[in-house]
Amino acid sequence: MTPDKKSIAELFDKREQYLIPLFQRGYVWTLEKQISLLWEDIVEQMEALTEYRANSKKVGHDLLKKLRKHFLGAIVLGPLVEGDGQKVSTREVIDGQQRVTTLQILMLALRDVATSLDDEALNEDLRNLTFNKGSYLAKSDAQKVLPTNAGRETMQSLFAAGSLDAICKRYPAWRNLVDADKKWEWCDRPLMVQAYLYFQAMLLCQFRGKRFDAQVSGNEDEDGRTISEEMIRQVRKENALAPPFADLAVDKDMVRLLLDAFESCFQIMQLRLEDEDDPQIIFETLNARGEPLTPSDLIRNFVFLRAIRAGEDVDSLYDDYWKDFDEKADAAARNAKFWRVEERQGRLKSARIDLFMYHYTTMRRAATLRVSHVFEEFKAWWDEGERKTADELARIKKLAGYFEKFVLPGQKSRFDRFCRRLKLLDTSTPIPLLLYFLEHFESDSPEFEQVMADIDSYLVRRFVCGLTTKSYNKTFLSLLSDMAGAETPSAATLRAKLLELKGDSQRWPGDQEFADKWEFNRLYQGSNTRKVRAVLEALELRLRSSKQEFLPELDTLSVEHIMPQKWKPEHYPLADNAEARVTRDQLIHSIGNLTLVTPGYNTALSNRSFAEKRPEIASNSSLMLNSYFQGFSDGDTWDEAALKLRAKNELLPLALGQWPTGA
Repeated sequence: MTPDKKSIAELFDKREQYLIPLFQRGYVWTLEKQISLLWEDIVEQMEALTEYRANSKKVGHDLLKKLRKHFLGAIVLGPLVEGDGQKVSTREVIDGQQRVTTLQILMLALRDVATSLDDEALNEDLRNLTFNKGSYLAKSDAQKVLPTNAGRETMQSLFAAGSLDAICKRYPAWRNLVDADKKWEWCDRPLMVQAYLYFQAMLLCQFRGKRFDAQVSGNEDEDGRTISEEMIRQVRKENALAPPFADLAVDKDMVRLLLDAFESCFQIMQLRLEDEDDPQIIFETLNARGEPLTPSDLIRNFVFLRAIRAGEDVDSLYDDYWKDFDEKADAAARNAKFWRVEERQGRLKSARIDLFMYHYTTMRRAATLRVSHVFEEFKAWWDEGERKTADELARIKKLAGYFEKFVLPGQKSRFDRFCRRLKLLDTSTPIPLLLYFLEHFESDSPEFEQVMADIDSYLVRRFVCGLTTKSYNKTFLSLLSDMAGAETPSAATLRAKLLELKGDSQRWPGDQEFADKWEFNRLYQGSNTRKVRAVLEALELRLRSSKQEFLPELDTLSVEHIMPQKWKPEHYPLADNAEARVTRDQLIHSIGNLTLVTPGYNTALSNRSFAEKRPEIASNSSLMLNSYFQGFSDGDTWDEAALKLRAKNELLPLALGQWPTGA
C-alpha cells in the first residue's frame, strides 16, 4: 500500500471517480451521529484559520506555530483503473466510503449555495471539485463519487439538482394521499438527501454569520432550538426547508474562507493499494474483525507503547496504575467491570473510563472537546512536554478515584454529598475544574471545601432563579483556564472570578434576587424533579445535627406536594377568578409547597385534604423538614399564604446559609 496525506480539496481535484464496490454497505451516516458533528468540526477549523490569519498579521507568519490540521480519518483505495477520452479513470473505495460520500455531498451543497453569488472564479473552483470534465459515454462518469447500486439514483439527483428547493420537491418529507382513510404519510428522505439538505441550510446560516449553535429565536430560552437542531427537525418533518436568518446577506468572503479551510485545515490519510493487494481481504480485515477501539483503549495503548520504547518496566506500570481500569468489578452489576459500565452525563453517554478520560483531557487542555476527539487531544497534550510515565499515570489514578464519587456518590462526607447534588442537578461541566483543584488539594481540605461551597451555590442559585444552563461549558472552561494560568490555584481567586461573571447566561445571583425567586418560582416542572430533590435534600441535611440518631437513606426519598397537584376545591378553597388560579398554578410547584417523604408515607393520601395529610407527614416522617408541620393544629388550613410563609420564614434562612455567595 502507498500512503499519502490529502486535504479535502485534494481528495476531489483530479479527474477521477471514486467507485463504491458492491461488497460495501449502503450510506448509513445520520444527522445526529455523524453529519452535524462533522459540520461542527468544519466551523471550528474555519474559526481557527481566521484566528491564525489575524495573529499572523500581528506578529508575522514565521513567529507562529503551524496551524494544526484536523484529522478526518483514513480511506483505502484500490489501484487506479485508467480511463480514456470516453471513460473516466476510477478507483474503488475499499474503506472510508461513508466519509468520501459525505464530503462530496458537502461539496455539492456548497456548489449550489455559491451559484447565486455570481462569482465565476468561485464557481469554477467548485466545479473542479464536483464535476469530472470530459465527453463520456456514461453520464454518471461526470460524478466524483458513484455509490453502490442502491444509492446511485439519489447521488445522481443531488449531482444534477442545483438547488435546495429542487431536492425538497424531488424528495418530500411527507406526501398527500388519495385514500380517504389516510390523508398523508411520511416518506423518510434518503440519508444522502438528508445530509445534502442539512449541509446546504448550515452553509447558508454560516455564510450569514450565524453558527450552528446560535438560538433560532435569538435568545437563550432554555427550551429554544439551536440552528442545527431546528434544521434537523425541518429535514425530517417539513416538505419545504426555511433556514433561519434569510433576511441576512451571504458573505462571499466566508465562502472563500471555507474553500481555503478545505485546502489547508484538514487532513485525510489516503492508502492506495497496489495491483497485488486483494481489496476484498483488506476490506474484511479492516471492517469485520474485532471491536472498534475506544478513546481510553487508544490512550492506554499510546502510553504503554511510549513506555516500551523508553525501556520502562511496563508490567509494573500496568499493575500499579492501570490494572483497576480493566479489572475492577462493579458492585451493583454482576460480572460487570466498573469502568466499562455506561454512564450518562448531560448529553454524553459512554463507558465510565471514556467519560473520565474526556473530563481529564478537558482539564489538561482547558478547551472544549468531544468524546470522539479525546485521544487526539490527549496525545497532543502529552507530546507538548517531557512526560514521566509513572508520574502521569499516578495523577490519572488519583483523579480517577475522585471521579468514582462523581458517578457513584455516597452521602457520608461533604464531598460525597456535593457529588450527589451535581448528579441530581444533571451538571457535569464543572468536573474538569474540580479535578484541577483536586490535583492540588485533598477533598476534605478547607481550600477545596470552599471551592465546593461556591460552585454548589452558583449552580443552585441559578437553578432556583430559572437561569439558563446553556453557557455552563464555556463558563467553567473559562474559569479552568484562569486557574491553570495562575501561579497557584486558590479558592479565593475562583470566588472572585465567579463574582465577576455578568449577564443572565453567567452571573451568580445575589441574595435579593435569590430570595424573590425562592418564594415564587415554579421549581417543580418537567425534568426538574431530580433538581428539586437536590435542593430539598440539602435543606434536610442542613437541619440535621448530632442530636438525630441516623441519617436518612437519600435514595429512598421522594418529592411530595403538600397542596396536591390535583387539589379539590372542597379541601383547598380558591377565589373564583383567573388571577387566583394563575397564582395557585405558580405557587403549587414552588419550594414552599414541596417536601420530602420517606417510603413509609402513605401515597394514597397524596391528593387528600391538609387535615388528612398533615398528621401523616408530621407524626410518621423522620425528616427534619417535616417537623415544621408539627406546629399546625388539625383545623389549620394550607393555602398560598401558608406556603409562602414557610418558604420565606422557614426555608429561606436555611437556603441562604447553605448557599451563600461569598460577596
